Amino acid sequence: MKEKILDDTLIKTIQPSFINFINSIDKENIGIKDNKFYIRKVKIDVLNESKQLTDFLAKLKLGEYNTKSGYRTYENLKIDKKITKKIKNEAKVEYKHNELAKNKLDIVINDDCLKYMQSLPDNCIDCILTSPPYNFGIDYGNYYSDENTWDSYFDTMDGIIKEIYRILTTGGRVVFNIQPFFSDYIPSHHIYSQIFLRHKFIWRNEILWEKNNYSARYTSWGSWKNPASPYLKYTHEFIEVYCKETIKHNNRRNETPDISDEEFKSSVIGKWSIAPERNMKKYNHDAMFPEKLVEKALKIFTFPNDVVLDPFGGVGTTAVVCKRIKRRYISIDVSKEYCKTAIQRIEDEPNKLL
Repeated sequence: MKEKILDDTLIKTIQPSFINFINSIDKENIGIKDNKFYIRKVKIDVLNESKQLTDFLAKLKLGEYNTKSGYRTYENLKIDKKITKKIKNEAKVEYKHNELAKNKLDIVINDDCLKYMQSLPDNCIDCILTSPPYNFGIDYGNYYSDENTWDSYFDTMDGIIKEIYRILTTGGRVVFNIQPFFSDYIPSHHIYSQIFLRHKFIWRNEILWEKNNYSARYTSWGSWKNPASPYLKYTHEFIEVYCKETIKHNNRRNETPDISDEEFKSSVIGKWSIAPERNMKKYNHDAMFPEKLVEKALKIFTFPNDVVLDPFGGVGTTAVVCKRIKRRYISIDVSKEYCKTAIQRIEDEPNKLL
């Protein structure tokens, strides 16, 4: 609804018959009352038949309008009641953050991630970027079993996600790479969404990571050439993005974004075609995401010098990319071997942090 106070000079130029005409159109959506003109929408046919009304609206300079379903609408179509309420609530959000000491930044931690996160203060991390164990039975040595009951697995992750919410700054992001367990018919990405929403996160984006690995081996065709139960081949994973309290990330350090025009345009498309990591044998890790994926996510969702934590840091891919593009990092993993590899990779990366 747009409203305009009609000054005395303008009122004097308006004939009573014109006021009666306006009030006869549709009182709920357009009218003049107590020297105030209001309009939500008006039929385009009415405008076509009344040049006087068209000229009057132009004279009032009411701003932008939309045309839809035979109406000229002066209500911003982006703002319905739910979104209006959301915007008002976001305007009331108090941005909270606690700066970590320098000795708590740019480090690799060999520990259980939940235990270590519990030692951190509230509102101290700008972004969580991670890919959790998928519970697919991947061999992580003696440090972690990747073959748990699904109830046990999701109970553990529930506690970790609850702690992630506590340590994130207001407007902080979670960039969460996950793949459903197709052979067990477990829609992990949907179950994780329920957990994040239960802990008051705001779901922000879903990105389809297309790996284009069509040469991946089949272990089973299912019912060959038969609709009974064919086994589909998947070449993608999901990246789910969540926010704490508000979708707007606070650039509290007044950093200049470092994403280029072309990077931005390619990143806002919700399908990222990036080849899988090719160096898993080199680093002795069976489930790495590629550096290109991490860099793309960090540039679109974080500012330079933001603090990024990876609770399942593995061999340090998130940390390496953070160092390369000037983000502060905390990489956590229970495996001593992975942490040693992560530290070596970080040392091999030229230092670009100020």
